[in-house]
Amino acid sequence: MRARQRGVALVIALLVVALATVLIAGLLDRGELAAARTRNQLRVEQADAYARGLELYAARVLQKDAEQAAGDSNGDIWAMPLPPTPVVGGRISAQMRDMNGCFNLNNLVSGDANQGEWRERFARLLTALRLDPTLTDIVVDWADANAEPGGGGHGSGAEDGVYAAAVPAYRAANRDFVHVSELRLVQGMGGSVYATLAPHVCALPRGTLLNLNTASIPVLQSLSARITEEMARRLWKEGRASWGAVSDFRQELIAAGIPPPPTLELGLSTESRYFLARGEIELDGLKFHPTSLIERSARGIRVLQRSRGSD
Repeated sequence: MRARQRGVALVIALLVVALATVLIAGLLDRGELAAARTRNQLRVEQADAYARGLELYAARVLQKDAEQAAGDSNGDIWAMPLPPTPVVGGRISAQMRDMNGCFNLNNLVSGDANQGEWRERFARLLTALRLDPTLTDIVVDWADANAEPGGGGHGSGAEDGVYAAAVPAYRAANRDFVHVSELRLVQGMGGSVYATLAPHVCALPRGTLLNLNTASIPVLQSLSARITEEMARRLWKEGRASWGAVSDFRQELIAAGIPPPPTLELGLSTESRYFLARGEIELDGLKFHPTSLIERSARGIRVLQRSRGSD
């Protein structure tokens, strides 16, 4: 009997020890988790502070560039990346992209005299990228204010009726694009189509001019049906184009035997107003990729949009 009691007592003691071990382990895990959360939150706040610092750095570079030169090209100081630089807790790096060098989706619904020309250019951009040019209508319908399909004039289109049949159902935005990623919601804009188009387009205020010096090869092709990929590559000059004026670009087309269309100079420029500052911040193994859309104008420099993710 006593042996049995001692056995029961031993089992109870072992259970108590096991329970205590589990409780202690749980407390330690929760403590470590709480510490990790606190550490990560501190790193997020630290990354935000560094991101604001990168914005200030970008603003100073853009201001200095404006004081040094009238035009903008990929050879300017703003285009020089900030190499990985050690900071407290890790390192940071950054680079800027000229957003005036991409096709502004909101020019498709600008409502001004250039709107039709921008739509024709967008169709040519799609063709240059080996995509279906009738997507022009669908993209226009996503952003225009009316509910009538086929706003782009290419015999296609998609309004609320198309999107209401999706699962889950949704509606066309019927307002300007806020971010390029909205294209993912547009009818016919599958993953491969989006991946092909996205690097060449952006979402800026209506009426934004296109900078010839920083435009990509497909965007240059969009300016005229006569500009072949080979010609656009020559105009691109391996990314080092530095036209002083749009008229200089026109003259080079003429010299190459390409009659410039009457609408060539509509919406074009050799200067830029909008820039995207992209940073990479690494702190204790955590990586952050802040982006800031910056406007530079005669009124000064200001941040229009911020994101913690990619552009």
